[in-house]
Amino acid sequence: MKLTKMFVFCFLSVLFSVYMQAQDVSVKGKVLDETGMSVPGASILIKGTSKSTTTDLDGNFEIKTSLNGVFVISFVGYATIEEPINGRKDVTIKLKTESEKLEEVIVIGYGTQKKTDVTSAISTVGVKDVSDRPIVNAVEAITGKSSGVQVSSSSGSPGGSLSVRVRGIGSPNGGEPLYVVDGVLTSNVKAIDPNNIESINILKDASAAGIYGAAGSTNGVVLITTKKGKKGQPRTEINFYGGIQQIMRKLPVLNNSQWFDIKTEIFGTEPSIPSYYDLEGTNNNWQDLIYRTAAQSSVNLSTSGGSDTGNYYLGLGYLNQEGIIVGSNFKRYSLNLNVNQDITQKIKFGGSVNYNRTNQRSITDNTSANFGGVVLSALVTPEFIPVFMPSNSPFPGVYGVSNFYSGENPLGLIFNNENKTIANNLLGSTYVEAKLPLNLTFKTQLNGVVQNSKYDYFLDPYSSLSGRTTQGRGESNYNEVFRWQWDNTLNYKQNFGEHSLDVIVGTSAMNESISNSNQLGAGFATSAVKTLNAASSNFQIGTGEYEWSTNSYFGRFNYGYDNKYLFTATFRRDGSSRVGTNVVYGNFPALSAGWKISNEKFMENVNWMQNLKVRLGWGKTGNLPPYTMLFPSYSLLNVGAPYAFNASNVAPGIKPAPQLGNPDLKWEAATQTNIGLEVGFFNNRLNLTADYYHKKVEDMIFTVQLPLTTGSSVTAMNLAGNNINKGVELSLDADIIQGDDFNWSSNLNFSRNINSIEGIDENTSFQTGPVLIGGSQVPIYTQIIKNGYSLGTFWGYKSEGVDPQTGNLVYGDELVDLGSALPKFTVGFSNEFSYKGLSLSFLFDAVQGNKVYNATRMEIEAMSGFANESTEVLKRWKQPGDITSVPRALGNATTNTGAAALLKNTVSSHFIEDGSFFRLRNITISYQIEKKFVERIGLAGLKIYGTAQNLFTVHNYKGYYPEVNGFGQGTNNQAESAGSGSSLMSLGIDRGTYPAAKIFTAGINIQL
Repeated sequence: MKLTKMFVFCFLSVLFSVYMQAQDVSVKGKVLDETGMSVPGASILIKGTSKSTTTDLDGNFEIKTSLNGVFVISFVGYATIEEPINGRKDVTIKLKTESEKLEEVIVIGYGTQKKTDVTSAISTVGVKDVSDRPIVNAVEAITGKSSGVQVSSSSGSPGGSLSVRVRGIGSPNGGEPLYVVDGVLTSNVKAIDPNNIESINILKDASAAGIYGAAGSTNGVVLITTKKGKKGQPRTEINFYGGIQQIMRKLPVLNNSQWFDIKTEIFGTEPSIPSYYDLEGTNNNWQDLIYRTAAQSSVNLSTSGGSDTGNYYLGLGYLNQEGIIVGSNFKRYSLNLNVNQDITQKIKFGGSVNYNRTNQRSITDNTSANFGGVVLSALVTPEFIPVFMPSNSPFPGVYGVSNFYSGENPLGLIFNNENKTIANNLLGSTYVEAKLPLNLTFKTQLNGVVQNSKYDYFLDPYSSLSGRTTQGRGESNYNEVFRWQWDNTLNYKQNFGEHSLDVIVGTSAMNESISNSNQLGAGFATSAVKTLNAASSNFQIGTGEYEWSTNSYFGRFNYGYDNKYLFTATFRRDGSSRVGTNVVYGNFPALSAGWKISNEKFMENVNWMQNLKVRLGWGKTGNLPPYTMLFPSYSLLNVGAPYAFNASNVAPGIKPAPQLGNPDLKWEAATQTNIGLEVGFFNNRLNLTADYYHKKVEDMIFTVQLPLTTGSSVTAMNLAGNNINKGVELSLDADIIQGDDFNWSSNLNFSRNINSIEGIDENTSFQTGPVLIGGSQVPIYTQIIKNGYSLGTFWGYKSEGVDPQTGNLVYGDELVDLGSALPKFTVGFSNEFSYKGLSLSFLFDAVQGNKVYNATRMEIEAMSGFANESTEVLKRWKQPGDITSVPRALGNATTNTGAAALLKNTVSSHFIEDGSFFRLRNITISYQIEKKFVERIGLAGLKIYGTAQNLFTVHNYKGYYPEVNGFGQGTNNQAESAGSGSSLMSLGIDRGTYPAAKIFTAGINIQL
């Protein structure tokens, strides 16, 4: 009987327990981040139901649910996790940040891999600060955050491009990396809104980048993954900022009185000023007139969500950036869509679309005022030149010009024309992935890239002297690039006891077609009709079509033993129509190995360091010939004079084009070696990564001049010799303070790269860095590619200063190395502080040892014509015995003519300056509003923030800004340059570059 009662009691207890767990009860909890700090505004969802709540300011929550339920917890910037309740009524949940997640599993070529198992040089760049900063170009998020990677701006123009160099410059034709966005290969990231980026990983050595073969991976590979939805309650965010941009500095120039005095000194007599110029009453400070405080604003809306079987993410964006030079602006409309869905338990499909449409009005920079350069015009136009010519002048009403100086004033160069560039950029992909027997996974992905742009220009026939001379001019250019790519991969993953295996094989086919057209006309009777149908003379029409393709086979073998010993082998075989017909295919192998020393038994009692690992990698990668050489195998033809068979039979003629075909032209091939070390200290709160690399590029492609007897003038050739980059990289990550309320994390990275050209014939050299001075049509070359010297080497005469007796500059007798535009080292230093809802972050970056050729000074310190000058000329030599660095004023029509020509046309160290700088790149302060206030207005979260960018820069450069890179991208990956003349890189030359701006913004982030 007792046994029966006991059985009944136990049965009822179990039944009651089951009943209670099936009923909804109040469960409390707290959500913490990885440092133990409370996470306010986190979303709490009961899996399989619609029940949800959010955490308060202290990270606490309370919800009624069954005790056998499962929490799904998500928050912006953190990995979504599932936490079973398991009968608990008080639960503590710890989230991991996305950056920590990526440190554990990172994106690599055609897959992912555990961070601890990586055997190659890969950098992961944090992007959680992107939404708080006024970032226009996606790659700007990399600046200062990764060792071995230098990001520099080509100009401060709104919507301006950026240049990225990974471990130096891989080719004299250009050094830009290959970009892979969600698996889609592209030469740029124009289609990507930075706010939609989830992660950025940079493959720096051959063992990491080798799986992309000859697609351009010699310059590194930047992998960008866009945001996807996460399981849990749908999440909507609105992010808005607005701000202002200001020029950092202006350059002092002569006033009217000073201009008059120096011109009198130059020519020995006072200039005869026409009566319609007013030297006393007209004092136009042209820099004040063209530079302005410009507005910049952006708004982004995103909504995302997901379930156990699929997810979605939709992002919409709008950016409006006015330029600090009047008349320049950039607008962008963007869309990002990411969808993934499980069809069955073994088959899923998905796709992504990144699209934007841009509208840009530009001004001409990086050229002299005679050719429309606005920046230089603001410096060389005398202040007495009026904005508009007066009624008593020969050309009343037009924008002001000088009877001495042929250039128009800068406002005329800006507003005497209308120009706009409308561009569409689309990058999309769709895939199907199937799990097969034997742990095999098959994936097929079809990618597409479409880029088109239309540029329209109209020069008013009446508002300027140049317009009246040509009776106006119109131009319309169109360019389109379409690329499709089809990838198929088969992946096998399996663990066998202490052995782990991850093998992938695949194929890739790609085809790209390029078309462009340009039309030009002049002779417009009115400015009311600006299209070319209103032109009456000087018609010019040109069109072009180009196409190329690749076919590739690749594979990667990852093997690990006992979580200590790691080995990776990759191989890619590429065939391309862009190389010579006799060498269509090339092979690109790579090997790497790693040793997790910390996992050895002899390290069991070593507690002062963790995760000690050494890496060794070797491999080959390649570069295709530049876009300027899409048909290198063939001798091309041009239109020639008509051929008359007789008086009544005249046929169109053809003639040889400059290019002579070379069917043996190969791609540039790089052999790379990398040795790396990773180690953590203080329970991984301090992590050090160090790498040494050596990259040797062979078969460099140059355009070589040919004897006239060949019937052609140039051909593309692989020259004997190597472009060598070698260096060291150090990165230090620290979680300095981890507290309940206060946290402090920091990153310091350092890079040292040495570049040199070796093995080229001593008697062979290539001139680069052309500069046009004043109205000259004949360039002077400032740089050279020569055996034993680095790319970007300035080549000219060493200036020995000003002769105190004559006032002339004294030069050495020989052309010598005047320094390189490439830096000796770069540094990045970032910090983030947080206290409860308040956070502060800042980023410093520095560049040291690079030179800049200040061609601007060749115009504003010429002292040989009627243009205005820099106030530096007030320090000029005037009489024997004067000790100064500024030579005397020189006359064009006197015995000083020779010295004047030397000063204006001789490349010398006199115009070379130190381009080193130390910059506060960004500082951001933000505050997450307390939950109890946010809930009152029906929001899930609310953050306000303020940012200052380029707040200060320490440098000794005499120009506007030392970061000069207007022509530093080269042509090897720019489809827009297809069919143009070959152009080697020009580095570190300031020809009147659009100045950079400091930016102040304030914004708000709303979470619904």
